[in-house]
Amino acid sequence: MVPGYREARQLGAGRTGRVHLATYEPTGAYVAVKYLNATLRRDAEFMERFRSDAPRLVELDDPNVVRLYEYVETPERAAVVMELVDGVSLRTLLAEHGRLSPEAALAVVKSTLAALVVAHERGVPHRDVQPGNILVQADGGAKLGDFGVVVHAEAPGVPAGTPAYMAPELWTRHRAGPAADVYAAACVLFESVRGRPPYRAYREGGEQDVPALRERHLTEPVPLEEAPDTLRDLLRRGLAKGPEARYATAAAFARELEEDAVVGYGRDWEQRGRRQLAELATLLALRFPLAGSGGGARAARPRVRVPRLPPQLWMAGAAVVAALVAILLSGGRLPSGPGTILMPPPGAEPGPAATSTPPEPGEPGEPARTTPRTTPPPPPPPPSRSSPPPPSPPPGPTRQGGGLVPGPAVLAVTILRWNGTAGSIAVSVDGAASVRLRVAYTRRNGERGVARRVREESRTLSGRTSYTVGVRHEPGRVACGGRAYAGIVVMTEPAAGNGPQVGEAAVHGPACPEPPAPTPPPDPACPWCGGRDLTFAPVSGEGVVHTYTSPSPPAPGAAAAT
Repeated sequence: MVPGYREARQLGAGRTGRVHLATYEPTGAYVAVKYLNATLRRDAEFMERFRSDAPRLVELDDPNVVRLYEYVETPERAAVVMELVDGVSLRTLLAEHGRLSPEAALAVVKSTLAALVVAHERGVPHRDVQPGNILVQADGGAKLGDFGVVVHAEAPGVPAGTPAYMAPELWTRHRAGPAADVYAAACVLFESVRGRPPYRAYREGGEQDVPALRERHLTEPVPLEEAPDTLRDLLRRGLAKGPEARYATAAAFARELEEDAVVGYGRDWEQRGRRQLAELATLLALRFPLAGSGGGARAARPRVRVPRLPPQLWMAGAAVVAALVAILLSGGRLPSGPGTILMPPPGAEPGPAATSTPPEPGEPGEPARTTPRTTPPPPPPPPSRSSPPPPSPPPGPTRQGGGLVPGPAVLAVTILRWNGTAGSIAVSVDGAASVRLRVAYTRRNGERGVARRVREESRTLSGRTSYTVGVRHEPGRVACGGRAYAGIVVMTEPAAGNGPQVGEAAVHGPACPEPPAPTPPPDPACPWCGGRDLTFAPVSGEGVVHTYTSPSPPAPGAAAAT
């Protein structure tokens, strides 16, 4: 565990490591902590490069980038503390919904290219642009994460990366860079509208055939005939075999994408695309990281403004306690001005502080170990008249800047009541900032039905720190004797500390009417009755006769009424 953070639960695991939901202990702000797997830690080339890139990665501050707050390394553990994005990956979105509309696909790739522009300007290529590293939020926005965290495919001679998105120069010369990122972004655009990457190759049994996939990237023409007409020029240049034939930069790709999108889909293409992304992501809101965070993590949250975390690169130095004390003395708020990156001087040795770190999946039988790990303190708070000046920080660490401005915080959003038709919602805000409340209504038919969004509404709340809002929605007709489930998904912008909230209630249809009594079969003893109830009555001019009701036959001589 990284000192200064309290882990809540594991969010997932993949080729590069495992990710945990955690809280920053001084303020309760949620973060994601990624523990790099043993394969990456044993890769000396990767570790050297990532240490070199980390100071620049910490400085990436853009709404399209998943922020990296800290990199923590010990002799036996390496972890990245990142911004928690409350959403789902584009990979999950495509797996659930198949494909996106062209406008939604263009909106995702536009955000991805914007993130690449910021990184490339600082000399940092991504190296593994693919749907699993693109996160889609409830408002339809997308963020690109995991810069530089890439592993080798499990095949000899294959460079680091995800084979389905690797540019030809990566296969032949192992040359990663901005041009390879542009190629990968074009692969993502193709997959978003077609539901699969542009090139695929599998062996019998479904295993990926990496050598065959390499040949297809190197020699097979771009499958433009499978893409919408408006996207073909973008894909032709983005997927060009030679780097010199592709867009020169991610910015050039983004400019042409914008132009083609306006021509093909109108000036409001991006709003429509993001709206579809928001709808598809909201249907998966129960998979958002905070949707299952439970009460334990929320209950421990102090009711203070949740600041963005300081971008510190922790690798060695003095005790962690000094950093926490400095923040607590400042009232839980970060000092204004540039953030801090702390690097150890050459040959620095760990100090005496230690922390226990959990064993890592993928290393069966390895016990938990207690590993020395120390951290240099942040800059001390300014002196006050009531306290003596703090001691000077120890010499050695180099510092680089990266400014941060905390935003307003929505502490929590809660569904107080929901019966399928009406309910109420509570919103708690730290400060009187304006908050947008978004409510989506869903419906699914039967226990195994698939939820679909049927309506969405939004309201702007301002001027107070707490609100109670009533909501109402008629779920529609339910068949007699049937049952439907009316759902409600509640989100805020900015995102609430406890994430989107989901409620669902059963709605029953009316009772079905009693079925009509079955018609009795014809009576063999009365073939002329025709199975109907007949009454025999007096016939005019023939006196009084007895009355019978079928199926009992009349007495001989009786006349039947017609």
